[in-house]
Amino acid sequence: MDPAALKEKVKAYAYSIGVNKIGFTDAEALTEHLPFVVRRREAGYRYGINEGDPAKRIDPSRHLPGAKSVISIALAYPGADPVVVAPQEGEALSRGRFSLISRGRDYHVVVSGKLEQIREYILSLVPGSSAVHMVDTGEILEKALAVKAGLGWFGRNTLLVTPEYGSWVCLGELITDIPFPPDLPLDNGCGPCSACISACPANAIREGEDLDLDRCLACVTLGKSMPEPKIREIMGDNLYGCDICQQVCPYNKKAGQINDRPEFLYSYDEAYPVLKNILSLSNKAFRERFGHTSGAWRGRTPVQRNAVIAAGNLVARDTIPELVNILDSDPRPVLRGLAAWALGRMGDPRAFQALADALEIEKDPAVIEEIMQGLGKKSFPGP
Repeated sequence: MDPAALKEKVKAYAYSIGVNKIGFTDAEALTEHLPFVVRRREAGYRYGINEGDPAKRIDPSRHLPGAKSVISIALAYPGADPVVVAPQEGEALSRGRFSLISRGRDYHVVVSGKLEQIREYILSLVPGSSAVHMVDTGEILEKALAVKAGLGWFGRNTLLVTPEYGSWVCLGELITDIPFPPDLPLDNGCGPCSACISACPANAIREGEDLDLDRCLACVTLGKSMPEPKIREIMGDNLYGCDICQQVCPYNKKAGQINDRPEFLYSYDEAYPVLKNILSLSNKAFRERFGHTSGAWRGRTPVQRNAVIAAGNLVARDTIPELVNILDSDPRPVLRGLAAWALGRMGDPRAFQALADALEIEKDPAVIEEIMQGLGKKSFPGP
C-alpha cells in the first residue's frame, strides 16, 4: 500500500479508538539532543528517572533494527480538578494529594493498549512489517519525538505542550520499519510567557528549557531517599507528582476538563487519601488500593515517605499514632527519620515523648540526627 494512503488509514483508525493526537516522523537519531542527555546523566541527579544509555535515548533504531518511522500519539487526561481540597491544621482527617496524571487507571497501561491496537492494525494492512511500542518507561526521548512529529512543542518546564490540550497529555510511540511520510513540527507557542518558571515553588525550572531534577517536586516525590529539610517543606501535601507548573500554563487553563475518558476517572478518596490510612498500609494493601494507578509505579515506599512529609507539613496531629509506630518499629531508616522530623513539628506532648523514647534505642546516625532536631523544636511543657 502507498505509505501516504496507509498513513491516513492509520490516523483514522487511531482517532476511532480514542487517540487524541497522532503524528509521524522519521527514525533518524536525535543527535541534536545528545549533549542534553549526556549533561543530565553526568549531573548525577538523585531523583533522575530514565537517565540510561544515551545512544538508546536518542536513536529509535536501537529499539528496532531497520526502523524507518516513529508514530507518536497523545491521550488527553483530565486537566482540572473538580474537587478543591485544602486540609486545615488539626482537622479530623488530614489528607494528601495525588497529581492529576497519577489518578484513575495507570496511563502506561492505557496508552500501551492503544499502541498495541495500532500495531495490530498496521500488521493487518502490511503483513510482515515490524513495530515496537513504548510508554514513558522506555529508553527513548518521547517528548522530543512528539515535538518532531508535530504534536506540540517544548514548554519552558520541559513538558510537551499541545495547542488543544496543553500539557495534559500522556505520550506513547510506535517505532516501525514502514517509511511513513513525516509531519512537520509546530512553532513554539509559549512566546514570552514564563508563568511556569515563576510558579515553581522549588525554583526547579531553569532558563533554556532545562530542569533541576533534584528540586522538581514531580521528580522528588518519586524518590525513596530523605529529601533535605527545605525541599520537604516545599513538598506540601503532595503524595506523588506535582501539577503546579501545569496549572498556571495558559494553554492548560484553556484546555480545562476537555476529556471524558472513562479510564482516567477517579474517586475523591483515591485522589485525596487520608494520610493516617496511607501510613499504615502493608505492601499487599497498597497494591490492592492503588495498584491500578500510575501513582503506584514506584511502589509503596515513596508514597508513604511523602505521606510522612505531608503529615509534618500539615501539622496533622491525627497521624501522631501512626508516626510513632513508624518511628518505633519501621525497618526503613528513611521513614523513621522523616517520622521524627514530622513529630518534631507537631507541638504535642505525645510526639515529644515518642522522640525522647526513640532516642534511647535508635542506632542509625541519620535518624538520631532527625530525632535530635525534633527534640530541639519542643515548644510546649514536657509530660
